[in-house]
Amino acid sequence: MTFLELKPLILGKKFVTSHFVRNGKIAEEPAFWGMTVRSAGSMRFRWNEKNPAREELLSRIAFPCTAVPVQLDHTKIVYSIEEKNDTFNKIGDGILTRNKNLMPVVTVADCMPIYFSDNETGFFGVVHSGWKGTGIAAEAVSLAVKEFGARKENIAVAIGAHIRNCCYIVNKERADYFVKNFTAECVEPLKDGEIPCKGAALSWNNGGGQLFRLSLEKANLCVLAQAGIRDENIVVATDCTCHNPEFGSNRRETSVGETFTVQAAFVKREDAAGVVGGV
Repeated sequence: MTFLELKPLILGKKFVTSHFVRNGKIAEEPAFWGMTVRSAGSMRFRWNEKNPAREELLSRIAFPCTAVPVQLDHTKIVYSIEEKNDTFNKIGDGILTRNKNLMPVVTVADCMPIYFSDNETGFFGVVHSGWKGTGIAAEAVSLAVKEFGARKENIAVAIGAHIRNCCYIVNKERADYFVKNFTAECVEPLKDGEIPCKGAALSWNNGGGQLFRLSLEKANLCVLAQAGIRDENIVVATDCTCHNPEFGSNRRETSVGETFTVQAAFVKREDAAGVVGGV
């Protein structure tokens, strides 16, 4: 596994990008992954709404390619697309393609963006994995094998910035769900008197009882391992969107009465040299 911190790259920027890894080293294929940050403003997307700021920024990032969105609904639905209109009016949480003229985009706000790239078949894509959608990464791998003939051992995966267990405090019901469906290693009881970092709203306790720290990272690493992805082909961003105010965060911002900042997670198959670090 390769771990990296995005924070040094995003100060004063509107988005951050990074590379995939293969065999523990930066991958040779010209694919990169990225995400907008709080300073870019809300990247909220609905088919029946207009968001000019989002359209302008994503068109700049995508150029000369075309940004392709999907309206998320915390599902495990992933689309395999060939043309820019293949997701039009569709609801789901992931996009895969081999068309290098397209830039798949999903939205996140504490939830985990998971990115994919394969230098053999040329497919790349991104999915939105919230707690309800944990497991969507396996759906993406299965779809890549079926639609593109990808070999699991050759797929590179990046886990982007998301709310980490320093801030993701959940009740027993949700903790039990993750233990049952993923791995016991992804939950940790909150110790008596232990105070989570600022931004981890205890109001999410839903009426009292034992609280737990939840690691979406460990849950999804379990999913990826079971799906056949090799550890040495995975890179993990260590930034916590809730803890780091440079990122938008549902939990942090709503806990103080603010509207949370939706971010766009994107993946593009092109030399990233011109845009690394943001604009």
